Amino acid sequence: MKGKGGAPGTYFLLNTKAKIPAIGLGTWQSGGDLCVEAVKRALAEGYRHIDCAHLYGNEVEVGEAIAEAFSGSLKREDVFLTSKLYCTMNSLNKIENSVRVSLKNLGVTYLDLYLMHWPENSAFGDATDPPSNSGNEHRQFLNRLKKAWKAMEGLVEMDLVRAIGVSNFGVQQIKELLKFAKIVPAVNQLEVELHPFWRQDELVKFCQSKGIHVSAHTPLGVPASGPAPADSGSGGEDEPGTPRISFRRSRSVHGPMLKLSVVAEIADRHKKTPEQDLLTKQIISGDYSQNNKSAPRVVGLTDCCNLTHEILVILRWGLQRGTSVLPCSLKPDRIRKNTDIFNWSLSDDELKYLNQIEPQVCLFGNNPLYNLSNSGFMPGSGPLQAVREMEDDVESNT
Repeated sequence: MKGKGGAPGTYFLLNTKAKIPAIGLGTWQSGGDLCVEAVKRALAEGYRHIDCAHLYGNEVEVGEAIAEAFSGSLKREDVFLTSKLYCTMNSLNKIENSVRVSLKNLGVTYLDLYLMHWPENSAFGDATDPPSNSGNEHRQFLNRLKKAWKAMEGLVEMDLVRAIGVSNFGVQQIKELLKFAKIVPAVNQLEVELHPFWRQDELVKFCQSKGIHVSAHTPLGVPASGPAPADSGSGGEDEPGTPRISFRRSRSVHGPMLKLSVVAEIADRHKKTPEQDLLTKQIISGDYSQNNKSAPRVVGLTDCCNLTHEILVILRWGLQRGTSVLPCSLKPDRIRKNTDIFNWSLSDDELKYLNQIEPQVCLFGNNPLYNLSNSGFMPGSGPLQAVREMEDDVESNT
């Protein structure tokens, strides 16, 4: 993890030699004016990575926000933009068109990163839902993966994207891809949870051994979700035949995880004074110099609202593990506080404790990729059982 202008740990180097910011704003489940304002706030707070997907249905809103930022002091090269291809059964011959749709909706001429959204081509579901019939369709996809990846590589040759990667690919799927890929994926973005309670150690280590950076799209856990009757985003231009996503704020899974004693105890050790918020903003924007003698001394986390310390411990764990983090939020205060992860660090012992949390629990409901109960939760009692009772967008959420 490198730093810009001497700033500690604000980006990672990809295998393309490009820099991916260590923290970005996820835009899943945001739409309309709320999305515009969230992206504008994130850029104002120093975020330099905005993560999008065509199926999120809000790239027009993201484009509106970044256009306003570009009319000010920010330039296109200052912001790392990611979008994703949803590989439906009839879209493999339309990959170039798909990225051009996203470029038009975002109002830019290139993407920094373009990802294959899921390692299956299937019927439409929620943007982070794996296909319901993933077994048979997965086998079909493996037979066509070579054709799809070749088209993705062509996007780099056409300068439509600077880097390509995958999202939610497992070890075996990446192994299949590497057998014929001329361009090794720059990133594997994991939407199906990546946090101390579902570390996916084997997958992360495998990717890193192949020079593939891992991004945690949901570093605080995935809210259980399902389709809603209406779309809160404008949608923008569609590839013909591409289904639209509906948004619904879902029930939170974050609170029970963060209240575990090991996380709470670590969070309690790291506190700092409110005036150091300015230092955090300076660090992620590249305006901080370690030679600045007037800068406040860094000792830990901001003492703010309920569970903020625990959330920041989880995000910091992701960074020190070598993964970038993409927390989603519409709240201006949470967007700001989520950046408070650069001017302190977890000790070796603290990392060890977080890396030994057992049992490992995937909270993603109805996920055929994991052998859990039908609801996606571990059966029986325990600190995660209360997850169904937690409502989204309370103070403990993003």
